[in-house]
Amino acid sequence: MSRLDPAASLLRAYSASARINQYLVERLHPAVWRAPAPAGPGRGRVRTVAALVAHLHNCGLRYLERTDPAARVPAELDRARVTPAQASRALRAKRRAVLDVVGAALADGRRIVGFSGDAASYLVYYLGHDHHHRGQVVLLARLLGHPVTRDTMTGMWQWAARARE
Repeated sequence: MSRLDPAASLLRAYSASARINQYLVERLHPAVWRAPAPAGPGRGRVRTVAALVAHLHNCGLRYLERTDPAARVPAELDRARVTPAQASRALRAKRRAVLDVVGAALADGRRIVGFSGDAASYLVYYLGHDHHHRGQVVLLARLLGHPVTRDTMTGMWQWAARARE
């Protein structure tokens, strides 16, 4: 029986989750991308799917830049202008940057600059962050009359398949 490598396991989990973000964006109905959220009593401003995906991508980028200024960290997305294709490419680039920067920090026992926890906590924090906003995207698509397909929902739970992509 081999020993578990916790750092490698966390990186694989993050990689699968990040790929699922991209997978979802690539399968959303085009009509939901910029559609305003349905209004309801007492509701404040609700982000569009495009804005949610831009936020999901943009969060955490500055930590990566500060931790490794030489790293290839993608630019932020403009929530008002981003297209699904741009978002997909950016999410792919962010996934690679996180794996490189946080992977090196884990291997060297370094912290993520500006983040209050260690590198492992950074990954767990952003796993939770991504899951939260992914759920919002799925719900918003449903409320807008274009729910994600059963195949897409099933595919989002196929972590091993997404991690290999």
